[in-house]
Amino acid sequence: MRLGEQLLKDGLVTAEGLEEALEAQVVHGGRLGTNLVELGLLSEQDLAKTLGKLHNSAFASGEMVPDPKAMELVSSNHADDKEYLPMRVDATRLSIAVVNPHDFTTLDSIAFKTGKRVVPVVIPEFRMNQLLRRYCKAFRPLRAIDMNAVRPRPAPGSQAELAKAAEKPPDLMSEEEFQSVYASALRGGADYEGDMGEEEIITGVEVLEPAPAPVAPVAQRPAAPVPPPAAVRPQVPVAPPPPPQGIVVPPPMAQPPVSPQVHAAPVGGPQAPAVPVGVPGGPQVPAAPAGAMGGPQSPAQAARPPEPPPTPLTFAEAQAELARSSDREDVARTVLRFALGKWKRNLLLSVQGSLVTGWHGMGTGVRDAVVRRIGVPLREQSTFRLVRDTRSHYIGPVRRDAAMGVFYKLLGGGFPKTAVILPLLVRGKVVHLLYVDNGPDQLTPPDVGELLILSQSVGRSYEAMMRRRKSA
Repeated sequence: MRLGEQLLKDGLVTAEGLEEALEAQVVHGGRLGTNLVELGLLSEQDLAKTLGKLHNSAFASGEMVPDPKAMELVSSNHADDKEYLPMRVDATRLSIAVVNPHDFTTLDSIAFKTGKRVVPVVIPEFRMNQLLRRYCKAFRPLRAIDMNAVRPRPAPGSQAELAKAAEKPPDLMSEEEFQSVYASALRGGADYEGDMGEEEIITGVEVLEPAPAPVAPVAQRPAAPVPPPAAVRPQVPVAPPPPPQGIVVPPPMAQPPVSPQVHAAPVGGPQAPAVPVGVPGGPQVPAAPAGAMGGPQSPAQAARPPEPPPTPLTFAEAQAELARSSDREDVARTVLRFALGKWKRNLLLSVQGSLVTGWHGMGTGVRDAVVRRIGVPLREQSTFRLVRDTRSHYIGPVRRDAAMGVFYKLLGGGFPKTAVILPLLVRGKVVHLLYVDNGPDQLTPPDVGELLILSQSVGRSYEAMMRRRKSA
């Protein structure tokens, strides 16, 4: 059973809410659960419980802090690459937070190289992204949920909705405060102020895994750190390095059968007090040893050839590419390649509520990795907000305020004399902004006729993807 079906069966979401989340997933990416929580249609606790039920696995939610001793057993690069985080360790067992508890190849590799039985604990995707940013220095694009932009949505016509409509809007956040919060979120330090901020851990039922459980080192293995013969673990292609210095490998012991039982060992509870939970400014986790989990970079990553530079598309080519787009990345690539033939700096930005974030970019001096770190608030009047509110394109000088000053600083250049900003709409809602200019202190040609036609094709492409997503 899929997540959406399980949530409908349990009465946690409505059919209309699920459809809204599926449409948001097509436009903004991420997993369905992330979009449901982001839209205020589902709590993190309910999402975690449902994931645990679907995967027949232990689960967790809320703020959590990993045990530094557990973090020392693996490489942070490997954890970033495979999307897991060690949370707790004892003499025989290593509990790790995961988004996919059925990735047995990764689980077996961790078990083999640490000599411990690995217990996967499933957590929501957005929580994993925050943990990887904070403890592995990993980069994950920010979403509204990472900026405390998520709030529980009151039922239509309820007293809560009427009270919310009548309440006084909060004071505007200054640009300095916003940039501080945004930088903190990029490091994984933003905390949700609703039910996700209760700093609680929910632990499910640990069960036997469908695949054979990872085994401890065989009894014939000598006490000295000698690599075991290849026949012991044929599925691991690389011979393991000796245990990192300072890590004690437990003596071999027989593993008793595990029967289903409710316990708090994987993430938190009275039986395992070593890991503090819900401490936003918790202890610093030391970096993993250089040799742990195979080193900082895998051979596949080292051998990956550089991508060729993008080539511009003609209007007809762009129309054809949009018609056969299969996901949001295809849409972004096509729109930017078309703009690349007309302007020097081209950015596609995502719009979620009162936040504009960088998505992709192409052109002179435009680095995609830097674009994804851009964040501009829409609380105060700005050129971006004008385009979002009017849902029409803008040609002219960009308003020189603090937010746009930071925008151009990240972009790596100064203000242009004029720029073109075009909203991309899906079902009447602005979901992206296309920003183009010809560089600092340059005039931008206002040749947007074909771009306006192309923007309509973007909306049709997204709607086609939504139909395919719902019927899948």
